[in-house]
Amino acid sequence: MLLIPAENRISKQNPPILTILIILINVLAYFSLQTKDNDIFYQGIEFYIEQDMMSFERQALEDYSLEERGDLYDALSNPNTPKEYLVQSILLDQKFSKYIKSRSDYSTEWRKKRDKLESILSEASLFQYAFFPSDPSLFTAFTHMFMHGDIGHLIGNMIFLFLFGYNLELLMGRTKMFTTYILSGLAAVTFFAITTDDKFVPLVGASGAIAGLMGGFAAWYGLKSIRYFYWVFVIFNYVRLPAALVLFYWLAKEVVQDSMSNDNVAYMAHFGGLLGGAICVWLLKMFRFNPGSVAADNTSEFIDVPVHDDKAASIDAHYRNGLSATQNLNFEQAKTHFYAILHEQPHNKDVLNRLYNLEKTSPESTRYTKLCADIMQASVHNDSLSSLAEQCLTDLRHNGVGFKPIPASILLDYSRKQVRHKKTEPIKPIISLLVQHYSDLEKLPDLLLHFAFAAGQNGDWQGKQKVLGFISQKYPDTFAGQEAKKALQEG
Repeated sequence: MLLIPAENRISKQNPPILTILIILINVLAYFSLQTKDNDIFYQGIEFYIEQDMMSFERQALEDYSLEERGDLYDALSNPNTPKEYLVQSILLDQKFSKYIKSRSDYSTEWRKKRDKLESILSEASLFQYAFFPSDPSLFTAFTHMFMHGDIGHLIGNMIFLFLFGYNLELLMGRTKMFTTYILSGLAAVTFFAITTDDKFVPLVGASGAIAGLMGGFAAWYGLKSIRYFYWVFVIFNYVRLPAALVLFYWLAKEVVQDSMSNDNVAYMAHFGGLLGGAICVWLLKMFRFNPGSVAADNTSEFIDVPVHDDKAASIDAHYRNGLSATQNLNFEQAKTHFYAILHEQPHNKDVLNRLYNLEKTSPESTRYTKLCADIMQASVHNDSLSSLAEQCLTDLRHNGVGFKPIPASILLDYSRKQVRHKKTEPIKPIISLLVQHYSDLEKLPDLLLHFAFAAGQNGDWQGKQKVLGFISQKYPDTFAGQEAKKALQEG
């Protein structure tokens, strides 16, 4: 089952520059360094066979594999083992390459052939940047996470890097997101090196680091239910699940696939990345604020959409000062601080809630109606603000202000979302206002048509017929008008 987060939209104010940059680095690394690797490797295999190097190296290979590689020794002893498989195993074993040079029988002719072979293979990026558990290095522990096995491997990884990268960049800021990416990649390669049965198979790919972003995303939200898109065979839809539960599912899936699959996928590297990313983000969240600050004590949702790290301290200061001003009943000063945060983080749920509670004491003010409009607009793309938007709706209806001060475009967008969720009853006053005062809006006929069908599904048959009749008479030449007429004729 595929699970992809659908909680956050891409921010125009804070675009995922770092995520795109990492993707470009991966793409550039592949096309500039790796496109000739297969040709180089096959050239090395052909050279090894044509020069009959096995006749020079067989005894050394038997001695070495008997001590170091039981699997290779068994393959050598089996006359049915394909020669290409043996040669491939020899070429990938850098430890064997070092071993033969220490032997007393390493002849001049053998050395010349070996030097030529290694000269051919040295052109392949695999031997320069891939991580070999049999010959580990800190350099390749970093570089392996920017290399890929083939174009399909690259494309798949980059899709998931974008989907999870922009979310974490939005939530944590660029520096912390990049820190999580790198540390997760190191955790992945460490876990792979510890758990792999074949220390001579190299590791390449950003999968471990990307798994860390997945684990970090889950750790950021913890037990909070998050909107995910799921896909199982031909079934797909959206579902809300606790992020921690999804992390457990991802971890369990890697363990099961590792135990049941017999392919070249490094599932334990994914497991290590998931775990490393989750721990990294959990620690970064714990130490984000000064432990004694009021902000850390009073809210668990201070920053829903962080911006650049260089602004984090200023935002934190505004938040603490806003709380302090509220406690001292200096509400105008508190509003100033909270609006400063909102300028950078327009979807910050906690700040929007606090501002709304301050502004609703003056429902006749333009700032109150402007804030209501902003909340309703934000809730169209952010489900976590739905309850606050509904509160605005209720208060506007009962405090005498009504919906007239809210821009028609916002009322239209908000209503369209409510109709998609079959919530027709709460928006009836908005629909009535739009029909009375904004009947020329281009998208209104389609909204009314969907509203009518949703009302019918909710059991409001009379309401459905009334709206369909209005559409067919008011907008007879539109698609909505024609569909309404058909629906009325069909009964």
